[in-house]
Amino acid sequence: WDLEVDVLSVGSGLGGLTSAIVAHDCGKKVAVLEKAPKLGGVCAYSGGEVFVPGNHKMREEGVAEVEGAGQPYFQFLSGGYNDKELLAKLLRVGPEAAQYLEEKAGLKWKIIKNFPDYHHPHAPGTLEHGRYLEVEIFDGKDLGEWQPKVYSSPHMPLGITHDELFSWGGLANILLWDFNLMGTRIMADQRGFGPGMMAYFVKAAMIDREIPAYLNCPAVELVVEGGRVIGVKANKDGEDFFVGAKEGVILGIGGYDWNQELAKYFEHLPEWQSMCLPHIDGDNIRLGSDAGAGHAGVPSFNLAMFFGFNIPGEEHDGKPLWRASWEGGYPHA
Repeated sequence: WDLEVDVLSVGSGLGGLTSAIVAHDCGKKVAVLEKAPKLGGVCAYSGGEVFVPGNHKMREEGVAEVEGAGQPYFQFLSGGYNDKELLAKLLRVGPEAAQYLEEKAGLKWKIIKNFPDYHHPHAPGTLEHGRYLEVEIFDGKDLGEWQPKVYSSPHMPLGITHDELFSWGGLANILLWDFNLMGTRIMADQRGFGPGMMAYFVKAAMIDREIPAYLNCPAVELVVEGGRVIGVKANKDGEDFFVGAKEGVILGIGGYDWNQELAKYFEHLPEWQSMCLPHIDGDNIRLGSDAGAGHAGVPSFNLAMFFGFNIPGEEHDGKPLWRASWEGGYPHA
């Protein structure tokens, strides 16, 4: 092995870094491999909305939910294709994880005001307020040497929170936004939405816990011995980089957005272009399948499909940047 740890996280999004943080707190030696040139993954491109029924912030506001209260809504969303045991675990562990990350990792969660469950009030088990969390504004200077190595978002308004955006009229009322406030915060590298959320995670993992992260270091193959995954063969600086993981490898990797073959297979569409980073091309499915893992397929009624467009010459990490046509959802469009 070129490096040997107890737990290896592949991917630096919310899942990969949460795994790394918790493993470290359990006394394990941990490392993170990231295929992209920066940390944060798809989560750093996102709105940073975390959906957690029964979260501790709701309890603080006196809107407590009993454990499993979100089950009817998830059952509705999944159309019967969910795994009952995994759903029960999600509903149980979600609130625990959110509270742990605030108390132990320094994340500053807050409830997004006036933000109902997407299908409220039509779907069973929905609420009009409380389940969606976002982070308070993060000061980019707190990232130290990692400040330029965490993704920002080309899609979300920078330097503000949902509450501020909604108070200005939302995405549809861009002419009413407070661009003076946004400009001041952007110049000071004050981060909100997904970039802010992942900045909290990177600080907790890479700075506070000094967990090493290797950028531009894609996992190529899972190393299997006796039916057990014992490490990863990666590519670092154009050469093989073998990392042993005594107690496990976490594949905290995104989807298959930039893999046209997999997109056609799973989505049943002749063409598929994505707003996501171009490094997201199904490594999780390829690595896991090669090591003998199974994967589940669900019907292709996607939650988040948008009409998109590419402005010629506009790129991210060397590939065309596809922007969402949010305007398609505005009144009279």
